[in-house]
Amino acid sequence: MWSDESLGLSSIKKFSGLAREHVTDILQRIARLKVGVIGDGCLDMYWHADMTVSELSRETPHYNVPVIGERFAPGAAGNAAVNFKALGCEEVSFCSIAGDDWRGHLLKEALRSRGINDAFVHLEAGRATPAYCKVMLHGLQEVRQEAPRIDFINTEGLTDAAGHRVVQQLDRMAERVDVISVTDQLQHGVVGAAVRERLSYWAGQGKQIVVDSRDRIGKFKSVVLKPNELEALRWYNGSSKHQQATEGDILKAGLQLSKSAGAACCITLGEKGAVWFENEEMTLVPTQAVPPPIDIVGAGDSFTAAFLSAWGTGCSGPEAAAFAHLAAAVTVSKCGETGTASPEEIMERCDHSEV
Repeated sequence: MWSDESLGLSSIKKFSGLAREHVTDILQRIARLKVGVIGDGCLDMYWHADMTVSELSRETPHYNVPVIGERFAPGAAGNAAVNFKALGCEEVSFCSIAGDDWRGHLLKEALRSRGINDAFVHLEAGRATPAYCKVMLHGLQEVRQEAPRIDFINTEGLTDAAGHRVVQQLDRMAERVDVISVTDQLQHGVVGAAVRERLSYWAGQGKQIVVDSRDRIGKFKSVVLKPNELEALRWYNGSSKHQQATEGDILKAGLQLSKSAGAACCITLGEKGAVWFENEEMTLVPTQAVPPPIDIVGAGDSFTAAFLSAWGTGCSGPEAAAFAHLAAAVTVSKCGETGTASPEEIMERCDHSEV
């Protein structure tokens, strides 16, 4: 048993890394993998406004925000699905509840246009499709500034009937996929108690499942958990307030979280890497720092997609985490976008890491 004094990253087993040939083999096997993604599907929208042509309103004492361009993409769990597709998985299916509104239809269009199967996305009347709308203000001399984001949200959870429909869609999807990725991000989202219980059932049937949950990581059982260090500590301390934590605190949180779930756990630690917890054993999987400039938006989705893809092809937990570090390193190097990592980019990163 570990003592508080000795517990730290330097005191646990360290994974040595992946050879180039192993990375190549993983990517080849991923190309035969069928993936299911369930969770909170959002629509990411980008509105570009040219403030140099803004005009003062005749009716109010305000200048308008003239939008000259817009684009949209799947966000939250939808972005996780996009990452699986970018990795080259043979098939990616998406399961969620969206609103029967213009954003819901755009979300399904965005999924289909990226080659993702949206057959398990149900449009629910009276439900709002969550969206993050980012307004980019363009000024003189190519100055750009992001205005406060406009969010579309739900203020209540799913009805019992809608929750039942999600479970039915999950069952249909689970029958045709090899692995399942879960993104539980929103306060009033898709992954409720009924879905968590059904995920445990499918894990018992041998389905490989990895869960990424912002606020409810401790409520999942029998499935692999992938929190970051703040999410793990929030559960361990029973508080959402930021607290100073030692490496030992993080490791104790991971051990307890794995024990509570009855399954393995992978805690990501940013530039320090990740720690794999399994059967009360811990393995540090280090990563190489990415030189600035960097942008961490989307890095978690890239890590999760790469981790589950590698694990689903037969890799051990530490091997899968090492592979996921390569994908996340590609993503953080893409500034100003929610990036993904392709097989070619992962191989390039692998070659760079070995230099």
